[in-house]
Amino acid sequence: MVSEKMTSFKRVLEVFVNPKRAFASFQVEITWKDLWLPVLLLVLVSMLTVQLTHPIQVKESRQMITRMDNLTEQQREAMLQRISTDEVPVQNIILGGITPIIYAFFTAVIYLFMGNFFGGGNAKYMTLLATALHISLVDVLASAVKIPIMLAQKTMMVHTSLAMFFSDFDLSDIWFRIAMQVDIFKIWKWILWIIAFKVIYSYSGKKAFILTGIIWFLGAVITIILQGFSPLA
Repeated sequence: MVSEKMTSFKRVLEVFVNPKRAFASFQVEITWKDLWLPVLLLVLVSMLTVQLTHPIQVKESRQMITRMDNLTEQQREAMLQRISTDEVPVQNIILGGITPIIYAFFTAVIYLFMGNFFGGGNAKYMTLLATALHISLVDVLASAVKIPIMLAQKTMMVHTSLAMFFSDFDLSDIWFRIAMQVDIFKIWKWILWIIAFKVIYSYSGKKAFILTGIIWFLGAVITIILQGFSPLA
C-alpha cells in the first residue's frame, strides 16, 4: 500500500512500469477527478482511430454488402448509397469516443462481482473502475501498433494474435476465431488484472489467476460465438 496519492500522469506511467504500485494507489482515496487522464486518452485515441480508419471501414463495408446474398438488388443499392467515403459521420466519432468508457464501466462491474461475490473479497466500485480504465490504456498502445499497419495495408483485419499465422483471414473458420483470442494485448490486460486482484484483494496468485481467467475465458467464448454470426463469416 502506498501512503500518498499519485498524480494522474504518474499513475498512468506506473500501470506500464510498476503496475503493483499503480493498483495499490487505487486503494487510497480516489475520486472522479483522478480519472480524467485515462478517460481523456481513451476518448481521444478512439475518436482518432475512427477518423483515420473511416475510408478503410467504408471500403470493407461495401465489400461486405455486395456479398450479402439475402439482400435484393434494390436493398443492396440503397445500403451502398448510404455509405460515404467523404466525411466521418459525427455520430460515429461520438460513439467511438464513448465506447471504451462504457466498456470500462461494464468491465468494472464484472470484475467487482467476481472479486467480491465469488472471491469473497471487499473492494469498492470506484477502485475497480479506476483499475479498468487504466488497464484499458493497453488498448491505446494496441492502436498505436495497429493503426499504421491498417493504413499501410488498407484493411481492418490486422492481427497481433495467433490468427496472423493463418493464410486466410476467414471468420467462418472457428479455429481462426479461437486464434484471434490469443492476442498479445488481451493477454497483457489479463496479466494486469491478475496483478490487480493480488494487490486490491490480497488474493494469492493462483486465486487471482483463476478468478480473472474465468472472465477472460467466458469473454473469449462469447466473442467467438458472436463472430460466427458476423456478415463477414
